[in-house]
Amino acid sequence: MLSIYWDIFKTTLKNNFVKEFLYRSNTFAMTFADLIWVAVEFAFFEVIYSNVGAINGWGRNETFFFLGIFISSDALFTTLFQRSFWEFPFLINKGDLDVLLTKPINAVFLATTKDINFTQIVNLMLGIWIIHHYGEAAGFAGGFAWFGVVFWVIIGLLTQFLMRFISVVCAFWLERGMTVSMLYYQLYSLANKPSGLYPISIRYLIKTALPFAFMGSIPAQSLMGKLPLSDYFLVVGVLGIYAWCCVLFWKKGLKRYQSASS
Repeated sequence: MLSIYWDIFKTTLKNNFVKEFLYRSNTFAMTFADLIWVAVEFAFFEVIYSNVGAINGWGRNETFFFLGIFISSDALFTTLFQRSFWEFPFLINKGDLDVLLTKPINAVFLATTKDINFTQIVNLMLGIWIIHHYGEAAGFAGGFAWFGVVFWVIIGLLTQFLMRFISVVCAFWLERGMTVSMLYYQLYSLANKPSGLYPISIRYLIKTALPFAFMGSIPAQSLMGKLPLSDYFLVVGVLGIYAWCCVLFWKKGLKRYQSASS
């Protein structure tokens, strides 16, 4: 069964790769825009740390190390799922989900992997370089600890997948499902800064109800050896609850779904 999913995913990769190079100008423009975004993030923190030495334990090296983790996780999610999630509400609202529900393959898998964005590969490599460049000064051990980087980048990917999935399945109950997605990205700005820069109430929020800290702050703290043991259990508990909610909302949403033939 897994081989079938892998074959479908390989075909999707091939088709999207060809599509990217058919529209090379668009691909290069999007890659350039993403690099500008990374440069703006760096400039923002450079301004801050040109005036202060550290904020609540986050110095310049620690913050740039965090930024490398966050950029890598974000780039991986954007590559694999971003475009598909933007289209997800339209599948529901227009009744186009019918086609996927009739396939002998999980509809969620088909809906979330149908459109892959190769423009983010550059950002992924850049994020890894940032981790390598600032890691030693930030307290990252390197060596076998790079397996920890892979693990936490995947955790960040999973976190964003679960949060985005809940935001898009709201389209089952809304006529304009994109509204919730737009709200999600307004809140997403909480993820691109270390948790220590926020007040205690916001820090608690981004570790529980809106676990944006799992995409950068908590992974960076863990890799620097500064993460409390309780936060490891928090990651497992929160992601477990989110996964359960995703399954629940999906099943309840399907009961409300109005197909194109209804």
